[in-house]
Amino acid sequence: MKAQVLLTPWGAKYLVAKALLKKIDFSKRIYIAYGSLNQIFLDLLGFSYEEKYVAGCFANNKLNVTKNRPEIVILHNKRKIKISEFDLKKDDYFIKGANALWYEKNKKYAAVAAADEKGGTYGNFYIKAACVGANVIIPVTHEKLIPYFVPATQNVDLAMGSKIAMLKFFYGEVFSEIEAFKLLFDVEAKVIAAGGIEGNEGSIVFLLEGENLKEVVEFIEDVNNYRYDKKGEFLL
Repeated sequence: MKAQVLLTPWGAKYLVAKALLKKIDFSKRIYIAYGSLNQIFLDLLGFSYEEKYVAGCFANNKLNVTKNRPEIVILHNKRKIKISEFDLKKDDYFIKGANALWYEKNKKYAAVAAADEKGGTYGNFYIKAACVGANVIIPVTHEKLIPYFVPATQNVDLAMGSKIAMLKFFYGEVFSEIEAFKLLFDVEAKVIAAGGIEGNEGSIVFLLEGENLKEVVEFIEDVNNYRYDKKGEFLL
């Protein structure tokens, strides 16, 4: 069977976050970096925040750095542990979102925007995660798709908001809607179109192939109604 489906940006993030629940071994310690997709992941685990769980975001036509944000979340057996008690080891998970996704020779790569001159979470934790060989997962949706990677630094004369550097991930698994479809529903997915109007801006169209596609379509119809509420809640 084949099906053509449309995923909204929020629906795509929900899909990937849902798949992370199945992918991750929660008996291990999990460092969950700031990010809108990671906030959905936390919401699915029962942790909700009035503040956005993001360190930076592209919003209000600017490159923004958030001033008010909750404490970073580290879980062990789905319970929070203090960051002061955490020293990243090889058996730990490190979940870090991205701001850019691209393909080279049919392999996915990702990069993250950094407004901190010291590299933020990338400089403070990702480098160590790569050094010790931790389980690094980079969840990202095709809303972030770019033609190819362009090295960028904060050494610019003007910026609409905060100046950013683009830092390429060189270690870890890039985990997108394609991997999420396979893990949750055992279907193959390919991107065939993108864009939209009247609420479908940023949407991605996928060609799916496999069994039980009616179940997949029903799931997508539900998650496409997923949205972030101003009160800090995610609603279906």
